[in-house]
Amino acid sequence: MSVEQTLNNSNQASSDTSTGTDTSTGTSTGTGTGTGTETETETETETETETGTNADTTTANPRNNQQKTFALLSGYLWRDRPLLIRSLLLLLAATLLDVSGPILAKIFIDDYLIPQQLDITMLALLLGGYLLSQAGAALLGYKQTLGFTTLALNAVQDIRQRVFAHTLKLPMAYFDRALTGQLVSRITNDTEAIKDLYVQFLSSVLGNLMLLIGILVAMALLDPQLMLGALMLIPLVTLMIYLYEKFSGAAVQQTRGLRSDINAQLSESIAGMSVLQASNQQARFRERFEGVNQQYYQARMRTIRANAALLRPAIDLLSILVLLAVVWLFGLQVVDGVAEVGVLYAFLSYLGRFTEPLAEITQRFNLYQQAMVAGERVSELLEASEQRYRDTHNHAQVVAVNAGAIRVRQLRFSYQPARPVLNGLDIDIKPGQFYAVVGHTGSGKSTLLSLLLNFYQPDAGSIELDGQPLRQFSHDQLRAGVALIPQEPFIVAGTLYDNIDMGRNLGQQAIEQAARQAHLHPMISQLPDGYQTELGERGTRLSTGQRQQLVIARALAASPKILLLDEATANVDTETEQVVQQALQQLHGKVTLIMVAHRLSTIRQADRILVLSHGDIAEQGNHSQLMAIEDGLYQSMYRLQLQQQRVAMKA
Repeated sequence: MSVEQTLNNSNQASSDTSTGTDTSTGTSTGTGTGTGTETETETETETETETGTNADTTTANPRNNQQKTFALLSGYLWRDRPLLIRSLLLLLAATLLDVSGPILAKIFIDDYLIPQQLDITMLALLLGGYLLSQAGAALLGYKQTLGFTTLALNAVQDIRQRVFAHTLKLPMAYFDRALTGQLVSRITNDTEAIKDLYVQFLSSVLGNLMLLIGILVAMALLDPQLMLGALMLIPLVTLMIYLYEKFSGAAVQQTRGLRSDINAQLSESIAGMSVLQASNQQARFRERFEGVNQQYYQARMRTIRANAALLRPAIDLLSILVLLAVVWLFGLQVVDGVAEVGVLYAFLSYLGRFTEPLAEITQRFNLYQQAMVAGERVSELLEASEQRYRDTHNHAQVVAVNAGAIRVRQLRFSYQPARPVLNGLDIDIKPGQFYAVVGHTGSGKSTLLSLLLNFYQPDAGSIELDGQPLRQFSHDQLRAGVALIPQEPFIVAGTLYDNIDMGRNLGQQAIEQAARQAHLHPMISQLPDGYQTELGERGTRLSTGQRQQLVIARALAASPKILLLDEATANVDTETEQVVQQALQQLHGKVTLIMVAHRLSTIRQADRILVLSHGDIAEQGNHSQLMAIEDGLYQSMYRLQLQQQRVAMKA
């Protein structure tokens, strides 16, 4: 949703629009894939977005959602089983070497230090063994950490690629209610949080669990009675983790949702900064951002309070109590005359190592909660239904757009059931004809183009291209035969050549021919690097008119049979408009043209003009026929624009 729309909704609360912060830098600039200029699309979805019905809504069954998320994240572990097994074996070996240190120290104290049997050879062997065990544990620990990190990065790379590829296939209806910043947050921040599940949580928890088991086994070998005293710490820590999850789980989920909300608001504000400043809305947008930021702060403070009360401080207190219990039990053994000083040293050493893994596990559990929430959000995005096209692999016949004939019968469409946009349109367009579609804002002009592009599915009626139903065309065949020139030109950061070719490998001759058709070739020829000129982000090195000509060249490069223009001359000057008009006149009769126009002077040469009003064809005919209708809608619109032009010229 644009800043302009937000400005028009000044009566809504500042928290109505979701927002977001982190590393996201997404903008709300149009991609050129949708028509994006029709108000009926915006108004139908505006209420949903403003009231929070966006891409961050949670599902109704949290348990099933968590199961799906766990299946998604654990699937990457089993997919790379060799690396996982190798990392686990390294972890096991590192643990064995680590727990052997106190046992060697116990042997030195009880067998050599206290009896004063200082055998230099044995002391050297014990010292060497101790040093080697600790150095080996550190080296193997590094290797296993590297293995888990590699596993994590591979998983995050694949998840991020899957999410982005899936996003590219989502229907336009999804983007009507989704906020750009939130989508960017899911693809970047949430997938990065998933990495912590493998690196920080999985590696740490598995390592510490294995270390705990090793320490308990070593304790049992030294003194089973003292080991049982230390074992009391485990159920107490488990209780702490349960309480932490109960008190902080909702806050963690709210935190991640608000983080993507901050991203969305930053993205919206930066993209519409000129409108925001020109309308003196800085204070209102700042207050709205402060409101969401304050909610994020409060949610984070709830998790921090739970962390401070139930994790590390609580574990430290419990470990001290267990230490006192172990010392007390050892004192009883001293009274009975069965205690060994080396055993006490080993136990104290093990207790120090015993509490640390437990504290690490509880600390890392916060990362687990964040990763699961992030995984849940990513899983929801992956489960969103993709735009469906005909699968050419399962059909012998490939349907292509060869002539450019269009037939529309009883076409009905609505974004919301109670608010129809198109009401039973009937249109017949022969190959090579030039049709124009005009009407007041919200009449359904751009919606008609979106349906012809198969961005949305009609509620009723049919669309046929060259006598074939639209659903019979595969994605590649439909895009090759039908091209769109949007109102807002979409320029990628690259060369002029790349922006016309768009990865289609069309060849230099086809690129230059398209540039000539768009009357852009003379300008490109004057540039030092010609077609290899770097344009920068959003094509800032080109004027608005040149960017529009570039988009026209891109559309014509693949030689489409049908060309759709959605307010293509709305934002260009008179000179550029004339250039566009010349290009369209050259295409007239060769390519089927459907032009949605606001400036009625640009469509006077159209074979037929459709005048839409509230989703119906109110009038149709060529310019002369429509001007002959007394008090007609087209006549009144045309005269009004002429009057506005005269007033502007006098001013």
